[in-house]
Amino acid sequence: MDNLARMLENARFYGAKSEAIDSIDVVREAPAAGGTLMVLRVHHGGRSDLYQVLVDAEGSDVLADADVATDYGAALLGGEPAGFGGLHTVADLPGGLTGRMISGEQSNTSLIFSDDTADRLMVKVFRKLEPGVNPDVELLSKIPDCPNVAPVLGWVTEEIDGEDHVLAMVQDFVADARDGWKFALGFAALDASFGAEAALLGEATRAVHTALADAFPTEEVPATELTRSLEEHLDHLVARAPVLEPYADAARERYRALGDGTHTVQRIHGDLHLGQVLRAPEAYVLIDFEGEPARPLAERRRPDSALRDVAGIIRSLDYAAHFHSHSGEQGPAAPAEWAAGATREFLAGYGVGASPLLDAYVLDKALYEVVYESDNRPGWVDIPLEAVKRLVG
Repeated sequence: MDNLARMLENARFYGAKSEAIDSIDVVREAPAAGGTLMVLRVHHGGRSDLYQVLVDAEGSDVLADADVATDYGAALLGGEPAGFGGLHTVADLPGGLTGRMISGEQSNTSLIFSDDTADRLMVKVFRKLEPGVNPDVELLSKIPDCPNVAPVLGWVTEEIDGEDHVLAMVQDFVADARDGWKFALGFAALDASFGAEAALLGEATRAVHTALADAFPTEEVPATELTRSLEEHLDHLVARAPVLEPYADAARERYRALGDGTHTVQRIHGDLHLGQVLRAPEAYVLIDFEGEPARPLAERRRPDSALRDVAGIIRSLDYAAHFHSHSGEQGPAAPAEWAAGATREFLAGYGVGASPLLDAYVLDKALYEVVYESDNRPGWVDIPLEAVKRLVG
């Protein structure tokens, strides 16, 4: 227990570091890739979460080791799920591939598998497990023909407490792609317009939303329902970051400006920002459709306005514009103008103009960012706080 607790507390994927671990139950275990694959129920702060780990005899997580990752993925791709679970495939999976881990991820572990000529597949191992359908699998498996996503080829499930949990998924690898966040930062560093790229990203985002609206039901919800949800989130955020209190009343006014009509909601990405897109040679590709990791699964699967995703990109463009000045590096001479130009072209590419609902979602995102930065990077809090002031002014 002590070794497992220590490993979890130091793991990047463990999401409850602010609370002491009370106890750990081993829910599943099986030999895999020279170690032991485990599903752990971690009790902390009066609640519990399930985590998937692959540990050695000392209780250290070894899935980050390249050889272990290759063995683990090879067993999975060969139709023999590593350790336990059932493999569901929607396409033939090639064998004879070698694997390596993608570094720098927070909530999951992704492995790239290659043959002698190119990278072919990506295996995403979910670390925090939740009952029910994983949104990444659910959404992407229904829109395989959309050119702006990486198709799902298969996934592994395990029944725990009477419900299926998705342990891993297999996708086509997006070849020769660049990280969308780093790509945008490159333009900002040169003070070069990102407008044309932002327009293409807008088109890609619209295409994905259209595909999702065709594949899943849409609904009409009263604007008052969206207003109530936004105000509840506002109250929660203000309680966590008192610096937001002076702007709370003005934010409520913006939310109540949504009026009494109705708005269309549908399945969306749910956590869209530049770090969740890839710039492939032919188009932008949206990735990681799990939604915000901190939200419960049922909430992440709930239909929402597509403008929430649009707002996520708008806020990400603002961050890209101001990143270099906060890092002591050369960036846009006029960050606000750089962001405004990119935003304008992104909205044009998406095919939407300014609206009270879009403004409300952008404000909601900026308020959340103030809380996040206050907790994690206090030196960066002025970026979203300035946006809040601008949006409520």
